[in-house]
Amino acid sequence: MKPAFAFLALSLPLLTGCSGEPSESEMRNLVEGHTRKALERQGIPFRAFDGFRKQGCVDSKEKPGQHDCYYAATFSPQPGQPQMTVNGKGRFFNGSKGMVFEDLGAQPR
Repeated sequence: MKPAFAFLALSLPLLTGCSGEPSESEMRNLVEGHTRKALERQGIPFRAFDGFRKQGCVDSKEKPGQHDCYYAATFSPQPGQPQMTVNGKGRFFNGSKGMVFEDLGAQPR
């Protein structure tokens, strides 16, 4: 019984990491990078989100092995302006250089 328990204990971390679903920190880093590039192209400086929350992910129906994830990001669009929260959706998947983000749209609230 002891070897079976040891096998299960060693396998559990592998099983939990197999889904390919991005963590909240992976999502934040990728969405922040995408937002930074988009805003800087418009001449708007951007450092980071003030807040970010992963709301959940589902397996993509259109692209197997990829995840459609929902998030809420809070930031100040311009210094001195009030914060805004954006609800967004993105597709996340593992590419040749790591996790990749594809923007599927965002709505301010």
